[in-house]
Amino acid sequence: AGKSTLCALLADAYGFVWIEADSIVKQLYEPGKAGYKKIQDYFGQAYVNKHGVNRTKLRLEVLKNHQKLWILNKLIHPLIVHEVNKKVEQLKDLCKPDNTLCVCIEAFYFAPQDLGKFIDQLIVVDCPDEIVTRRLRKRNIPINELQKLIKIQRKLLPKRGTRIVNMGDRKNMLKSIQPLLICPHTNLS
Repeated sequence: AGKSTLCALLADAYGFVWIEADSIVKQLYEPGKAGYKKIQDYFGQAYVNKHGVNRTKLRLEVLKNHQKLWILNKLIHPLIVHEVNKKVEQLKDLCKPDNTLCVCIEAFYFAPQDLGKFIDQLIVVDCPDEIVTRRLRKRNIPINELQKLIKIQRKLLPKRGTRIVNMGDRKNMLKSIQPLLICPHTNLS
């Protein structure tokens, strides 16, 4: 929907530090790491190899079975939350002289009970299904999988927070988020 675009804008225009949850997942899915072990233990050897977790195969499996998607989230989310918290703690060394640090966390999903642990403000980036489909098609995901992914995304979108609609225009996106910024060193409170 434009999460990466928003985080890039915040980093470039206002000096935010950008934490990308998907990068954390990729690290957790490397051979021998905690996420890899959990996938191997629950889903089986067929979902891991010497390069890490087979994310495509895992995605296909959880798209077919909502119970397995729920289990995947229960297995992996605590690990992601822990790593995000660890990164935020490490970033405190980068604080400005006035002791402020502005961080944007790009994530597809966080369990509602985890959000309050490390955020001051939640901005939900949304966009029309046609735009999401066009973007995801570039990843060579079959259309039937795309439709399931979009349906899941819609279902998991947080009910709280400020929703902005991304129509593909970076300038308008930046303009729409300016009133929302509450980071002291940006002078945009």
